[in-house]
Amino acid sequence: MLKLIHLFRLDFSNRIILIQYLLKRIFNLKTKASERLINDYYYHLIKLQGFFKEQVDNYFISFYPKWRATIKTRKRPSSDLDVFAQIFGDLEYKPVIDAYKAKFSNSEPLKIIDAGSNIGLTTLYFSRFFDNAVYICIEPNESNFEVLSFNLETNLIPNVQRIQAGVWSKNTYLNIISDFRGHYDWSYRVVEAEKVTDLEAFSIQHLIEKFKWDIIDILKMDIEGSEKEVFTNPKSDVSFLAITKCIAIEIHDEFDCRETIYEILKSYGFTLFNSGELTIGINQNWI
Repeated sequence: MLKLIHLFRLDFSNRIILIQYLLKRIFNLKTKASERLINDYYYHLIKLQGFFKEQVDNYFISFYPKWRATIKTRKRPSSDLDVFAQIFGDLEYKPVIDAYKAKFSNSEPLKIIDAGSNIGLTTLYFSRFFDNAVYICIEPNESNFEVLSFNLETNLIPNVQRIQAGVWSKNTYLNIISDFRGHYDWSYRVVEAEKVTDLEAFSIQHLIEKFKWDIIDILKMDIEGSEKEVFTNPKSDVSFLAITKCIAIEIHDEFDCRETIYEILKSYGFTLFNSGELTIGINQNWI
């Protein structure tokens, strides 16, 4: 019955596809990939309390009343629905918000850097808790960046600097390598190029100087291994940590840099704790 009482979350044509899929399962008939895709999407909508809004080419556009959000996600095999569930279902970044609010006032608009923005969901999540925050969103993947732009524009997130680029220890050029963590759309890495490419990279220090920031309230980093270059390259300028109040970083252990990053963060006054895949740090020098 659960499979039927939520049919109102789909439009008519996708309801028909879903019912066809369910009947085939009952009678042990072979299902189509398109039917399995709609079934997977349907269960996502049930779990996240969403509603189908539009279907364009390889994309779903869905509305989530709880979050007052209209979200564009790519169809499978993209992991966009999984990323949405991780952020808005599992509340991956809620401990970051709780830690920040427990230690700091947010009476003034926060300055937040979303490094490795993917399709913009973390920025959108933060916007539901911090009114009038100012954001720098930086994402190297062109397809991700296109969806990110749609999601932030459609949901009227103001004061966002969107940059299609990577994050590195210095300003340089990169190549994208898709050989990381199962070749998923979110799991790629970048390497420094030997010559000029279409993909630029910037240091955190460059970004704050360019936009004239004198503080970083929250620095979120999920940059698929590039954190090793940002923090451990001997020529990297990590002085931005001195003006960072809170950091949330996903450290990828394939690159064997966790302990070094911990040492650097602690040297700048951060106390650290882990929450799921995140290492969260609070800069005690700002308390």
